[in-house]
Amino acid sequence: MLRRLLASIKDSRGVVALEFALIVPMMVLILIGIYQISQVVRVTMKLSNVAVAVADLIAQQDSVTGGTTGSLGNFCKAAQLMMAPFPTGATTGPFSLSIASVTNYSNNTLPNVKVDWTVNAACATTATGTATLGSSATTLVTSPVNLVPNMGPSGTTNIAGDTVIVVQANYKYSSLIQYLAPALVSQSRVGFARPRGNSVVSCTAACS
Repeated sequence: MLRRLLASIKDSRGVVALEFALIVPMMVLILIGIYQISQVVRVTMKLSNVAVAVADLIAQQDSVTGGTTGSLGNFCKAAQLMMAPFPTGATTGPFSLSIASVTNYSNNTLPNVKVDWTVNAACATTATGTATLGSSATTLVTSPVNLVPNMGPSGTTNIAGDTVIVVQANYKYSSLIQYLAPALVSQSRVGFARPRGNSVVSCTAACS
């Protein structure tokens, strides 16, 4: 009896199967985590490219129109194509754009740097909450680097000096690990471009 007991203790045929059963679930979770993190990095890189590209497209115009059916809506559709293969939604989705024009005006009152217009509804999904630019666009333009250092001519009032287009691209990535790492889900990247004609790009219809 004792000999059989000692023999069963020395028998290691089931150890490999037990180790395999314990390690495989952990390895699967690690692989899923690596995949999800790489996808979040891809989204971030694409958002950076989209923000710069849309800002450059707007900077090439003399004027734009807001809303999903205006020129900014068309630029948003181009941005959605750039986000492929990540879904952006036909009517509703995780992708949105916040767009603003900021100019340094000559004025007798401070601050001279003002937001000309903002648009948060160029895409099917309207940017909301912290995804909107609003007055924070002036902070993005002046800090940490002042992109509009020169105001309009001295002795004038409300004449434009340096002007810049600000685009913030937002994406909410649906991750398998979003409950474990929610900070990785919502991504935003900002792009800047100076208008080609060195004059303020005007916006009509659905601009605020």
